[in-house]
This record gives sequence, structure tokens and C-alpha cells, in this order.
Amino acid sequence: MNRTVMIRWIFAIVIGTVGLSGCGLDGVTGTLIRVDGEWYSIRTPKGEEFRIHVDAHSRKDAVETGDAVHAYITKEGHAEFVQKLD
Repeated sequence: MNRTVMIRWIFAIVIGTVGLSGCGLDGVTGTLIRVDGEWYSIRTPKGEEFRIHVDAHSRKDAVETGDAVHAYITKEGHAEFVQKLD
């Protein structure tokens, strides 16, 4: 196994084990139920509703109300990335 492949493999294991907690991000998965300017509301499968801040600094897929999404958010509720799920 060459060195590059080994480094990528180790990186994947570390990310999979540690997740996003090491970088201060949490995730929310659910249905996008409302877009109000820079604020997105996501309802989880358990019925919880989260309101997150999405601005020009947030990376995001093209999403619309009703889409299944996963949002990576800071502890302050700011979205770093909003991903549309298939």
C-alpha cells in the first residue's frame, strides 16, 4: 500500500470515529419546512424543529421547501453546509 493511500485510509477512519465534534460542528437531518430570508427551519423525523442561520458564507446545495436535508451547524446555530439528501 503506498503512502498516499494509507494516509487517506487513516484520515477516513479518524473522521469516521471522531465525526464533526472535534471541529465544533453538529448535524441536523430532516425536512426543510420553511425558508424565511437567511433562516431555514428543519423538522427532524422525531418532530423537533430547528431554526438555523444560512448566509453568503454558508455552503449549500440548491434546496427548496419539502426537501430532505442535512445541515452542518455551529453551536451558535449558523449553517456551515446545507446538503440536499437523495
